[in-house]
Amino acid sequence: MRQNILKYKGYTHFDFRKTPSKYYDKVKNSKWIKSHGFYPFIHFQIKFKKYVENKENNSKVIKEKERDIYYSSHVDRYIYQYYADILNTKYNTYAKNNGINKVSIAYRKGLKGKCNIHFAKEVFEFIKKTKQSIIIVGDYTSFFDNLDHRYLKEKISAVLGVSKLPDDQYKVFKSITKFSYVELHDIENYKKLDRSKINNLDKYFNTHDFQEFKKSLLYTNSKDFGIPQGSAISAVYSNIYMIDFDKKLNDYVTGKQGIYRRYCDDFIIVLPCEINSLNIVKDEIIQKINNIKNDVPRLILHPEKTEFFRYNCNTQNKINKIAGDGKILNYLGFAFDGDIVKLREKSLFKYYSRAYKKVKTVNRHKNKTDYFPIKKSLYQLYTHLGDKKYRSNKKCKKNKYRYGNFITYARRAHELMSSSELLKSEIRNQIKKHWKKINNRLNNE
Repeated sequence: MRQNILKYKGYTHFDFRKTPSKYYDKVKNSKWIKSHGFYPFIHFQIKFKKYVENKENNSKVIKEKERDIYYSSHVDRYIYQYYADILNTKYNTYAKNNGINKVSIAYRKGLKGKCNIHFAKEVFEFIKKTKQSIIIVGDYTSFFDNLDHRYLKEKISAVLGVSKLPDDQYKVFKSITKFSYVELHDIENYKKLDRSKINNLDKYFNTHDFQEFKKSLLYTNSKDFGIPQGSAISAVYSNIYMIDFDKKLNDYVTGKQGIYRRYCDDFIIVLPCEINSLNIVKDEIIQKINNIKNDVPRLILHPEKTEFFRYNCNTQNKINKIAGDGKILNYLGFAFDGDIVKLREKSLFKYYSRAYKKVKTVNRHKNKTDYFPIKKSLYQLYTHLGDKKYRSNKKCKKNKYRYGNFITYARRAHELMSSSELLKSEIRNQIKKHWKKINNRLNNE
Protein backbone atom coordinates (compact mmCIF):
# COMPACT_ATOMS: atom_id res chain seq x y z
CA MET A 1 0.00 0.00 0.00
CA ARG A 2 1.43 3.37 -1.00
CA GLN A 3 2.03 5.91 1.79
CA ASN A 4 1.40 8.80 -0.60
CA ILE A 5 -2.30 7.92 -0.88
CA LEU A 6 -2.75 10.12 2.20
CA LYS A 7 -3.03 13.69 0.95
CA TYR A 8 -2.60 16.75 3.16
CA LYS A 9 -5.17 19.55 2.98
CA GLY A 10 -5.01 22.78 4.92
CA TYR A 11 -8.66 23.50 5.73
CA THR A 12 -9.93 24.21 9.27
CA HIS A 13 -11.92 21.54 11.10
CA PHE A 14 -12.52 20.16 14.60
CA ASP A 15 -9.00 18.74 14.84
CA PHE A 16 -5.63 20.30 14.11
CA ARG A 17 -4.09 19.89 10.67
CA LYS A 18 -2.15 16.62 10.58
CA THR A 19 0.96 15.49 8.73
CA PRO A 20 0.04 12.39 6.65
CA SER A 21 3.28 10.50 7.37
CA LYS A 22 2.60 10.56 11.12
CA TYR A 23 -0.76 8.82 10.67
CA TYR A 24 0.00 6.26 7.99
CA ASP A 25 0.93 3.51 10.46
CA LYS A 26 -2.15 4.27 12.55
CA VAL A 27 -4.68 4.05 9.71
CA LYS A 28 -3.12 0.70 8.71
CA ASN A 29 -3.78 -0.64 12.20
CA SER A 30 -7.21 -2.31 12.20
CA LYS A 31 -7.31 -2.36 16.01
CA TRP A 32 -6.75 1.40 16.12
CA ILE A 33 -9.54 1.91 13.58
CA LYS A 34 -11.99 -0.14 15.65
CA SER A 35 -11.43 2.13 18.66
CA HIS A 36 -11.26 5.40 16.72
CA GLY A 37 -13.94 8.02 17.35
CA PHE A 38 -14.96 9.83 14.17
CA TYR A 39 -15.67 13.55 14.27
CA PRO A 40 -18.88 14.92 12.74
CA PHE A 41 -18.74 16.06 9.13
CA ILE A 42 -19.13 19.73 8.36
CA HIS A 43 -21.88 20.46 5.87
CA PHE A 44 -22.43 23.38 3.53
CA GLN A 45 -24.02 23.98 0.16
CA ILE A 46 -22.25 25.03 -3.00
CA LYS A 47 -24.37 27.37 -5.07
CA PHE A 48 -23.49 27.63 -8.72
CA LYS A 49 -25.00 28.87 -11.94
CA LYS A 50 -25.88 26.48 -14.73
CA TYR A 51 -26.22 27.48 -18.38
CA VAL A 52 -29.25 25.68 -19.87
CA GLU A 53 -31.53 25.90 -22.89
CA ASN A 54 -35.09 27.19 -22.59
CA LYS A 55 -37.03 24.82 -24.86
CA GLU A 56 -40.11 27.07 -24.97
CA ASN A 57 -38.51 29.97 -26.82
CA ASN A 58 -35.21 28.36 -27.90
CA SER A 59 -33.20 30.78 -25.76
CA LYS A 60 -30.45 30.27 -23.19
CA VAL A 61 -30.98 30.94 -19.50
CA ILE A 62 -28.99 30.74 -16.30
CA LYS A 63 -30.30 28.56 -13.50
CA GLU A 64 -28.97 28.41 -9.98
CA LYS A 65 -28.25 24.97 -8.49
CA GLU A 66 -27.19 23.79 -5.07
CA ARG A 67 -24.99 20.85 -4.13
CA ASP A 68 -24.57 19.46 -0.63
CA ILE A 69 -20.97 18.98 0.44
CA TYR A 70 -19.73 17.24 3.57
CA TYR A 71 -16.08 17.27 4.59
CA SER A 72 -14.44 15.26 7.33
CA SER A 73 -11.79 16.01 9.92
CA HIS A 74 -8.14 15.56 8.95
CA VAL A 75 -7.53 12.22 10.65
CA ASP A 76 -10.90 10.87 9.48
CA ARG A 77 -10.05 11.86 5.91
CA TYR A 78 -6.81 9.88 6.08
CA ILE A 79 -8.80 6.84 7.22
CA TYR A 80 -11.29 7.26 4.37
CA GLN A 81 -8.47 7.71 1.85
CA TYR A 82 -6.72 4.57 3.04
CA TYR A 83 -9.84 2.38 3.00
CA ALA A 84 -10.97 3.87 -0.30
CA ASP A 85 -7.65 2.79 -1.81
CA ILE A 86 -8.15 -0.76 -0.48
CA LEU A 87 -11.69 -0.93 -1.85
CA ASN A 88 -10.70 0.61 -5.17
CA THR A 89 -8.11 -2.12 -5.67
CA LYS A 90 -10.64 -4.81 -4.74
CA TYR A 91 -13.27 -3.21 -6.97
CA ASN A 92 -10.90 -3.16 -9.95
CA THR A 93 -10.23 -6.89 -9.53
CA TYR A 94 -13.93 -7.62 -9.16
CA ALA A 95 -14.78 -5.50 -12.21
CA LYS A 96 -12.22 -7.29 -14.39
CA ASN A 97 -13.41 -10.71 -13.24
CA ASN A 98 -17.05 -9.84 -13.94
CA GLY A 99 -16.67 -8.11 -17.28
CA ILE A 100 -17.51 -4.55 -16.14
CA ASN A 101 -14.03 -3.03 -15.97
CA LYS A 102 -14.72 -0.62 -18.83
CA VAL A 103 -18.20 0.37 -17.64
CA SER A 104 -17.47 2.61 -14.67
CA ILE A 105 -15.17 5.48 -15.63
CA ALA A 106 -15.41 7.76 -12.59
CA TYR A 107 -13.27 7.73 -9.44
CA ARG A 108 -11.13 4.84 -10.63
CA LYS A 109 -7.46 4.11 -10.37
CA GLY A 110 -5.59 1.85 -12.75
CA LEU A 111 -7.18 3.20 -15.93
CA LYS A 112 -3.77 3.97 -17.46
CA GLY A 113 -3.95 7.74 -17.08
CA LYS A 114 -7.19 8.13 -19.02
CA CYS A 115 -9.54 11.02 -18.33
CA ASN A 116 -12.88 12.37 -19.58
CA ILE A 117 -11.36 13.29 -22.93
CA HIS A 118 -10.38 9.69 -23.69
CA PHE A 119 -13.73 8.29 -22.55
CA ALA A 120 -15.74 10.79 -24.61
CA LYS A 121 -13.53 10.15 -27.64
CA GLU A 122 -14.14 6.40 -27.30
CA VAL A 123 -17.93 6.83 -27.27
CA PHE A 124 -18.00 9.32 -30.16
CA GLU A 125 -15.83 7.04 -32.30
CA PHE A 126 -18.08 4.10 -31.46
CA ILE A 127 -21.12 6.10 -32.60
CA LYS A 128 -19.42 6.90 -35.90
CA LYS A 129 -18.62 3.23 -36.49
CA THR A 130 -22.24 2.14 -35.97
CA LYS A 131 -23.47 3.99 -39.08
CA GLN A 132 -26.97 3.97 -37.54
CA SER A 133 -27.79 3.75 -33.83
CA ILE A 134 -29.90 4.87 -30.91
CA ILE A 135 -28.24 6.78 -28.06
CA ILE A 136 -29.59 7.02 -24.52
CA VAL A 137 -28.17 9.40 -21.91
CA GLY A 138 -29.48 9.92 -18.41
CA ASP A 139 -28.74 10.07 -14.71
CA TYR A 140 -30.13 9.03 -11.36
CA THR A 141 -32.00 11.34 -8.98
CA SER A 142 -30.08 12.31 -5.80
CA PHE A 143 -27.76 9.35 -6.26
CA PHE A 144 -25.64 9.59 -3.09
CA ASP A 145 -28.63 10.62 -0.98
CA ASN A 146 -30.48 7.42 -1.91
CA LEU A 147 -27.91 4.66 -1.49
CA ASP A 148 -29.54 1.93 0.60
CA HIS A 149 -27.32 0.97 3.55
CA ARG A 150 -28.14 -2.74 3.73
CA TYR A 151 -27.72 -3.22 -0.01
CA LEU A 152 -24.45 -1.24 -0.01
CA LYS A 153 -23.11 -3.40 2.81
CA GLU A 154 -23.92 -6.56 0.82
CA LYS A 155 -22.10 -5.27 -2.25
CA ILE A 156 -19.02 -4.21 -0.27
CA SER A 157 -18.89 -7.72 1.19
CA ALA A 158 -19.16 -9.17 -2.32
CA VAL A 159 -16.28 -7.03 -3.58
CA LEU A 160 -14.15 -7.96 -0.57
CA GLY A 161 -15.09 -11.64 -1.01
CA VAL A 162 -16.36 -12.04 2.56
CA SER A 163 -19.68 -13.05 4.09
CA LYS A 164 -19.38 -10.43 6.84
CA LEU A 165 -17.51 -7.14 6.89
CA PRO A 166 -14.36 -7.17 9.03
CA ASP A 167 -14.67 -5.03 12.16
CA ASP A 168 -12.50 -2.21 10.84
CA GLN A 169 -14.33 -2.09 7.49
CA TYR A 170 -17.65 -2.09 9.33
CA LYS A 171 -16.49 0.77 11.57
CA VAL A 172 -15.67 2.87 8.51
CA PHE A 173 -18.92 1.83 6.81
CA LYS A 174 -20.97 2.81 9.86
CA SER A 175 -19.28 6.20 10.12
CA ILE A 176 -20.38 6.94 6.53
CA THR A 177 -23.92 5.56 6.67
CA LYS A 178 -24.86 6.74 10.19
CA PHE A 179 -22.85 9.90 9.83
CA SER A 180 -23.26 12.94 12.03
CA TYR A 181 -22.70 16.48 10.86
CA VAL A 182 -22.91 20.15 11.78
CA GLU A 183 -23.73 23.13 9.61
CA LEU A 184 -20.88 25.45 8.70
CA HIS A 185 -23.10 28.50 9.18
CA ASP A 186 -23.87 27.33 12.74
CA ILE A 187 -20.15 27.34 13.47
CA GLU A 188 -19.86 30.85 12.05
CA ASN A 189 -22.78 32.09 14.13
CA TYR A 190 -21.49 30.40 17.28
CA LYS A 191 -17.99 31.86 16.86
CA LYS A 192 -19.39 35.22 15.65
CA LEU A 193 -16.91 35.21 12.78
CA ASP A 194 -17.40 35.32 9.02
CA ARG A 195 -16.07 32.54 6.82
CA SER A 196 -12.92 34.33 5.70
CA LYS A 197 -11.78 34.81 9.31
CA ILE A 198 -12.97 31.53 10.76
CA ASN A 199 -10.97 29.53 8.21
CA ASN A 200 -7.75 31.07 9.55
CA LEU A 201 -8.21 29.32 12.91
CA ASP A 202 -6.01 26.32 13.77
CA LYS A 203 -9.22 24.47 14.61
CA TYR A 204 -12.78 25.58 15.27
CA PHE A 205 -13.14 24.72 18.97
CA ASN A 206 -11.29 23.65 22.05
CA THR A 207 -12.62 20.49 23.69
CA HIS A 208 -15.00 22.22 26.13
CA ASP A 209 -16.53 24.55 23.54
CA PHE A 210 -16.95 21.66 21.11
CA GLN A 211 -18.90 19.64 23.67
CA GLU A 212 -21.17 22.61 24.34
CA PHE A 213 -21.64 23.33 20.65
CA LYS A 214 -22.63 19.71 19.89
CA LYS A 215 -25.41 19.61 22.46
CA SER A 216 -27.88 21.51 20.30
CA LEU A 217 -26.32 21.77 16.85
CA LEU A 218 -25.35 18.19 15.98
CA TYR A 219 -27.37 16.31 13.36
CA THR A 220 -27.33 12.60 12.58
CA ASN A 221 -28.46 10.65 9.54
CA SER A 222 -31.12 8.43 11.14
CA LYS A 223 -32.40 7.07 7.81
CA ASP A 224 -31.41 3.67 6.44
CA PHE A 225 -30.18 5.26 3.20
CA GLY A 226 -27.91 8.08 2.06
CA ILE A 227 -24.16 8.75 2.39
CA PRO A 228 -22.35 12.11 2.44
CA GLN A 229 -21.13 13.38 -0.91
CA GLY A 230 -17.63 14.72 -0.53
CA SER A 231 -15.93 12.15 1.70
CA ALA A 232 -12.87 10.39 0.32
CA ILE A 233 -14.63 7.00 0.31
CA SER A 234 -18.11 7.93 -0.93
CA ALA A 235 -17.19 7.70 -4.61
CA VAL A 236 -15.82 4.16 -4.26
CA TYR A 237 -18.93 3.14 -2.34
CA SER A 238 -21.10 4.49 -5.15
CA ASN A 239 -19.27 2.37 -7.75
CA ILE A 240 -19.57 -0.73 -5.59
CA TYR A 241 -23.29 -0.07 -5.13
CA MET A 242 -23.79 -0.42 -8.89
CA ILE A 243 -21.91 -3.69 -9.54
CA ASP A 244 -25.00 -5.83 -10.18
CA PHE A 245 -26.76 -3.16 -12.22
CA ASP A 246 -23.64 -2.58 -14.32
CA LYS A 247 -23.17 -6.30 -14.91
CA LYS A 248 -26.74 -6.97 -16.04
CA LEU A 249 -27.07 -3.89 -18.23
CA ASN A 250 -23.63 -4.28 -19.76
CA ASP A 251 -24.31 -7.93 -20.63
CA TYR A 252 -27.52 -6.87 -22.36
CA VAL A 253 -25.95 -3.95 -24.24
CA THR A 254 -22.82 -5.79 -25.37
CA GLY A 255 -25.03 -8.70 -26.43
CA LYS A 256 -26.60 -6.21 -28.86
CA GLN A 257 -23.11 -5.07 -30.03
CA GLY A 258 -23.56 -1.79 -28.15
CA ILE A 259 -21.61 0.17 -25.56
CA TYR A 260 -22.57 1.17 -22.01
CA ARG A 261 -20.59 3.62 -19.87
CA ARG A 262 -21.38 5.10 -16.46
CA TYR A 263 -19.75 8.14 -14.88
CA CYS A 264 -21.01 8.06 -11.28
CA ASP A 265 -24.73 8.81 -11.69
CA ASP A 266 -24.54 9.71 -15.41
CA PHE A 267 -24.70 7.04 -18.08
CA ILE A 268 -24.72 6.62 -21.84
CA ILE A 269 -25.82 3.66 -23.98
CA VAL A 270 -25.27 3.33 -27.73
CA LEU A 271 -27.07 0.54 -29.57
CA PRO A 272 -26.65 -0.07 -33.30
CA CYS A 273 -30.04 -0.36 -34.96
CA GLU A 274 -31.84 0.41 -38.19
CA ILE A 275 -33.57 3.79 -38.19
CA ASN A 276 -36.96 2.24 -38.99
CA SER A 277 -36.79 0.17 -35.78
CA LEU A 278 -35.87 3.02 -33.42
CA ASN A 279 -39.13 3.06 -31.47
CA ILE A 280 -39.06 -0.69 -30.94
CA VAL A 281 -35.46 -0.58 -29.66
CA LYS A 282 -36.23 2.48 -27.53
CA ASP A 283 -39.15 0.77 -25.77
CA GLU A 284 -37.10 -2.38 -25.30
CA ILE A 285 -34.14 -0.60 -23.69
CA ILE A 286 -36.41 1.43 -21.39
CA GLN A 287 -38.11 -1.74 -20.22
CA LYS A 288 -34.76 -3.45 -19.72
CA ILE A 289 -33.31 -0.57 -17.67
CA ASN A 290 -36.45 -0.43 -15.52
CA ASN A 291 -36.40 -4.18 -14.92
CA ILE A 292 -32.74 -4.12 -13.87
CA LYS A 293 -32.98 -1.02 -11.66
CA ASN A 294 -35.98 -2.48 -9.84
CA ASP A 295 -33.56 -4.99 -8.34
CA VAL A 296 -31.44 -2.15 -6.92
CA PRO A 297 -33.03 -0.33 -3.95
CA ARG A 298 -33.75 3.40 -4.31
CA LEU A 299 -32.20 3.72 -7.77
CA ILE A 300 -34.38 6.36 -9.46
CA LEU A 301 -33.93 7.52 -13.05
CA HIS A 302 -34.24 11.28 -13.49
CA PRO A 303 -37.05 11.54 -16.09
CA GLU A 304 -36.20 15.07 -17.24
CA LYS A 305 -32.56 14.19 -17.84
CA THR A 306 -33.15 10.99 -19.79
CA GLU A 307 -32.72 11.77 -23.48
CA PHE A 308 -32.86 9.68 -26.65
CA PHE A 309 -30.99 10.47 -29.84
CA ARG A 310 -30.68 8.81 -33.20
CA TYR A 311 -27.53 8.70 -35.29
CA ASN A 312 -27.69 8.28 -39.05
CA CYS A 313 -24.50 8.69 -41.05
CA ASN A 314 -26.51 9.17 -44.26
CA THR A 315 -28.22 12.44 -43.25
CA GLN A 316 -26.93 16.00 -43.07
CA ASN A 317 -27.83 16.38 -39.40
CA LYS A 318 -26.37 13.10 -38.29
CA ILE A 319 -27.50 13.30 -34.65
CA ASN A 320 -31.02 14.33 -33.68
CA LYS A 321 -33.21 13.87 -30.66
CA ILE A 322 -35.89 11.25 -31.14
CA ALA A 323 -38.30 13.33 -29.08
CA GLY A 324 -38.08 17.12 -28.96
CA ASP A 325 -35.79 19.61 -30.60
CA GLY A 326 -32.03 19.52 -30.77
CA LYS A 327 -29.32 17.69 -32.60
CA ILE A 328 -26.39 17.88 -30.20
CA LEU A 329 -25.28 15.06 -27.93
CA ASN A 330 -23.70 16.36 -24.72
CA TYR A 331 -21.39 13.94 -22.94
CA LEU A 332 -18.65 14.43 -20.33
CA GLY A 333 -18.33 18.14 -21.06
CA PHE A 334 -18.28 17.79 -24.86
CA ALA A 335 -20.88 18.44 -27.56
CA PHE A 336 -21.04 16.11 -30.56
CA ASP A 337 -23.19 16.55 -33.68
CA GLY A 338 -22.14 13.32 -35.40
CA ASP A 339 -19.04 14.81 -37.02
CA ILE A 340 -17.66 17.70 -34.98
CA VAL A 341 -16.60 17.71 -31.34
CA LYS A 342 -16.77 20.93 -29.31
CA LEU A 343 -16.66 21.93 -25.69
CA ARG A 344 -20.12 22.26 -24.20
CA GLU A 345 -21.33 25.84 -24.13
CA LYS A 346 -21.96 25.66 -20.40
CA SER A 347 -18.29 24.72 -19.86
CA LEU A 348 -17.20 27.82 -21.78
CA PHE A 349 -19.79 29.88 -19.93
CA LYS A 350 -18.45 28.72 -16.58
CA TYR A 351 -14.86 29.42 -17.66
CA TYR A 352 -15.58 32.96 -18.84
CA SER A 353 -17.82 33.70 -15.83
CA ARG A 354 -14.98 32.86 -13.48
CA ALA A 355 -12.43 34.71 -15.60
CA TYR A 356 -14.56 37.86 -15.73
CA LYS A 357 -15.17 37.67 -11.99
CA LYS A 358 -11.40 37.59 -11.51
CA VAL A 359 -11.09 40.55 -13.91
CA LYS A 360 -13.37 42.58 -11.64
CA THR A 361 -11.15 41.74 -8.68
CA VAL A 362 -8.06 42.87 -10.61
CA ASN A 363 -9.72 46.14 -11.60
CA ARG A 364 -10.75 46.86 -8.03
CA HIS A 365 -7.07 46.69 -7.05
CA LYS A 366 -5.83 48.83 -9.95
CA ASN A 367 -4.29 51.52 -7.75
CA LYS A 368 -3.16 49.24 -4.93
CA THR A 369 0.20 47.64 -4.24
CA ASP A 370 -1.07 44.11 -4.88
CA TYR A 371 -2.42 44.93 -8.35
CA PHE A 372 0.33 43.20 -10.36
CA PRO A 373 0.38 39.95 -8.32
CA ILE A 374 -3.42 39.66 -8.69
CA LYS A 375 -3.20 40.42 -12.41
CA LYS A 376 -0.51 37.74 -12.77
CA SER A 377 -2.82 35.30 -11.00
CA LEU A 378 -5.57 36.13 -13.54
CA TYR A 379 -3.27 35.29 -16.43
CA GLN A 380 -2.03 32.08 -14.83
CA LEU A 381 -5.52 30.82 -14.03
CA TYR A 382 -7.41 31.82 -17.16
CA THR A 383 -5.08 32.38 -20.12
CA HIS A 384 -2.50 30.50 -22.16
CA LEU A 385 0.22 32.00 -19.93
CA GLY A 386 -0.82 29.47 -17.29
CA ASP A 387 -0.89 26.60 -19.77
CA LYS A 388 1.98 24.61 -18.25
CA LYS A 389 1.81 21.58 -20.48
CA TYR A 390 4.83 19.77 -19.25
CA ARG A 391 6.06 19.22 -15.73
CA SER A 392 9.69 19.96 -15.00
CA ASN A 393 10.06 16.52 -13.40
CA LYS A 394 10.88 14.34 -16.40
CA LYS A 395 10.41 11.16 -14.38
CA CYS A 396 6.64 11.75 -14.36
CA LYS A 397 6.00 11.54 -18.09
CA LYS A 398 2.58 9.94 -17.63
CA ASN A 399 1.36 13.04 -15.76
CA LYS A 400 2.88 15.65 -18.03
CA TYR A 401 -0.48 17.43 -18.41
CA ARG A 402 -1.27 17.42 -14.70
CA TYR A 403 -0.61 21.11 -14.14
CA GLY A 404 -2.29 23.92 -16.03
CA ASN A 405 -5.72 25.48 -16.37
CA PHE A 406 -8.85 25.31 -18.51
CA ILE A 407 -6.86 26.34 -21.58
CA THR A 408 -4.48 23.42 -20.94
CA TYR A 409 -7.46 21.07 -20.79
CA ALA A 410 -9.04 22.51 -23.93
CA ARG A 411 -5.81 22.27 -25.94
CA ARG A 412 -5.27 18.70 -24.77
CA ALA A 413 -8.86 17.84 -25.71
CA HIS A 414 -8.39 19.34 -29.18
CA GLU A 415 -5.16 17.40 -29.63
CA LEU A 416 -6.75 14.07 -28.71
CA MET A 417 -10.03 14.56 -30.56
CA SER A 418 -8.37 15.79 -33.75
CA SER A 419 -5.98 12.82 -33.69
CA SER A 420 -8.95 10.56 -34.47
CA GLU A 421 -9.54 9.55 -38.07
CA LEU A 422 -13.30 9.62 -37.42
CA LEU A 423 -13.77 12.92 -35.59
CA LYS A 424 -13.28 16.62 -36.28
CA SER A 425 -12.51 19.06 -33.49
CA GLU A 426 -13.48 22.72 -33.28
CA ILE A 427 -12.23 23.09 -29.70
CA ARG A 428 -9.20 25.21 -30.54
CA ASN A 429 -11.42 27.70 -32.39
CA GLN A 430 -13.65 27.97 -29.30
CA ILE A 431 -10.82 29.22 -27.11
CA LYS A 432 -8.58 31.08 -29.53
CA LYS A 433 -10.07 34.50 -28.64
CA HIS A 434 -9.83 34.06 -24.87
CA TRP A 435 -6.85 36.43 -24.57
CA LYS A 436 -8.60 39.20 -26.46
CA LYS A 437 -11.86 38.81 -24.53
CA ILE A 438 -10.21 38.84 -21.12
CA ASN A 439 -7.97 41.80 -21.93
CA ASN A 440 -10.88 43.77 -23.37
CA ARG A 441 -12.71 43.35 -20.06
CA LEU A 442 -9.55 44.18 -18.16
CA ASN A 443 -9.01 47.44 -20.02
CA ASN A 444 -12.61 48.60 -20.46
CA GLU A 445 -14.28 47.98 -17.08
